[in-house]
Amino acid sequence: MNMFSYFSAIIFSILIIIFGGIIIANPDGTMAAFAVFISIVMIITGIFNIMLFRSMKEFKGSIYYLIEGALSIIIAVLLLSSAEALKNFVPLLVGFWIALKSATAIITAIEFKKSNNPNYKPILTGGIIGLLLALLIAAFPKIVSVYISLILGIAFIAAGAFIIFFAYRMRKY
Repeated sequence: MNMFSYFSAIIFSILIIIFGGIIIANPDGTMAAFAVFISIVMIITGIFNIMLFRSMKEFKGSIYYLIEGALSIIIAVLLLSSAEALKNFVPLLVGFWIALKSATAIITAIEFKKSNNPNYKPILTGGIIGLLLALLIAAFPKIVSVYISLILGIAFIAAGAFIIFFAYRMRKY
C-alpha cells in the first residue's frame, strides 16, 4: 500500500468515526435522515408490490400485495410531506409498515399452505417475527429511535476503527 492510499484510508476512517459520534450525539437528526431513506425504500417496495399484484392476478392472495403497495406509497408520501412527521412518527409509521408487510407474508403463507406449497414455513416465520418487531416498535417508539441511532453510530465507529487497523496492517505490504 503506497503512502497516499494509507493516509487516505486513515483520513477516511477518522471521518467515519467522527460521523459515528455525530450520529450517536444527534438521534433526532439521524431519525430524520433515516426517515427519508425509509420513505424512499417504502415507495420502491410499494411500486414493486403493485407490479407483483399485476403479475400474480391468478394467485388468490394477490390483492394484499396491491393493498400493501398502495399503503406503503401513501405512508411514504406522508412521511416525506412533513418534517414534523419525520421527527415524531417515524418509529410508529415504520412499525405499521413492518406490520403491514408481515400480515401480507402471513396471508401469503396461509395461501401457500392451502395449495400444498412447502415454502410456507419460512414465510410464516418471517411474518410472525415481523409482527412481533412491529409490536415492540409500537410499545417503545422513542427507545427504538434512540437505539437505531446508537447502533448506527457504533457501526460507523467500528467500521472506521477496522479500516484504520486494516490500513496499518496493509502498510507493511
